[in-house]
Parts: sequence; C-alpha cells; structure tokens
Amino acid sequence: MTDNKQRTTEATAHHEAGHAVAAWRMYLPFKYVTIKPDADDGSLGHVLHDVHPKWFRPDDDLSDRVRLRLERHIITSFAGQIAETKFRGRRPRFGMHSDNQIAVDMAFRLGGSRETLEAYLKYCWCRSHDVVNGCWRQIEAMAAALLQKQTLGYEDAIEVISPGSMALRNSLKRAAKVRR
Repeated sequence: MTDNKQRTTEATAHHEAGHAVAAWRMYLPFKYVTIKPDADDGSLGHVLHDVHPKWFRPDDDLSDRVRLRLERHIITSFAGQIAETKFRGRRPRFGMHSDNQIAVDMAFRLGGSRETLEAYLKYCWCRSHDVVNGCWRQIEAMAAALLQKQTLGYEDAIEVISPGSMALRNSLKRAAKVRR
C-alpha cells in the first residue's frame, strides 16, 4: 500500500471511529462500523445505525425525547470529521459533506430562525469537539481495530471502546434469566 493510500485509510479509520465512539457516548446503538469503501454511495466507510424506534417520529412529534435524540445524532454526525481533523492535523478536504447535510437536515426539523439554527448547530459542533477530545483514547483504539479488521459489529466495537463491558452485560443478562 502506498504511503498516501495508507494515510487516507488511517484517516478514514479515525473518521469512522469518531462516529462510532460518539454514537456509543451518545447512547445511539448501531449495527456495525466499517472502513470498506461503498461504490454505490461513494463513501470510504460508514457506521450503520439501527432503525429508529417506533416512538421516534420527528415530523410528527417534537417532544423533548425526540429533540434530544436528534441532537445526539447531530453530534455524532460531526464527530467523524472532527476526529479525522485531529488525526490529520488539518481539516479533511472531502468526506464530511454528507455528514454535514444530515446534521443540517436534522436541525431544520427542530424549526426556528436561521440565526437560531446556526447557533444550535454551533453548539452541537462544540459538544462534538468535547466528545472527541474526551474520548480520544477510545477513538484511537477503534481506529486501530478498524485498520486491522475493516469491519466491527456493535458488540465487538463496544468491546474495543470499553474492554470487558460486553462480558459484563452478558453476565447480567444471564443472571437476570436465572432469577426468573
């Protein structure tokens, strides 16, 4: 692998790791995270989120619960490019436009003036910076695991982010079944 291609792959791993770790930190489950390119959508990698729960209908309902879920998704959307920027030492030239569009579309669902939406997106951007900076060790561990395996399912990803947590979770499930 050429040095330039290797550096791009490493940057992609950090980008996707940023999304995955932010999703974990924001309590947003996902099916898997990958750095395998997808020719159909032109991406170098992605995190596949679970479908939204039945109660999550942002077009019909703007309850506090839905607003918070949208905010968590916006923060997660920004985290990829922030992690990639931290890794590269400069902003990425491509790969963040669809993430930004997702964030803006979600913010528009919340309504408000242009000034309010811009301020809200700035707030979410700053929160995303906080998440990336606070979880940098986990992002680097996730990026390393992605470089090694290319794709990680949710449970494997969580084990990289928080070693031992899946074993604890499974043990608690078994204990709950025994008590029944």
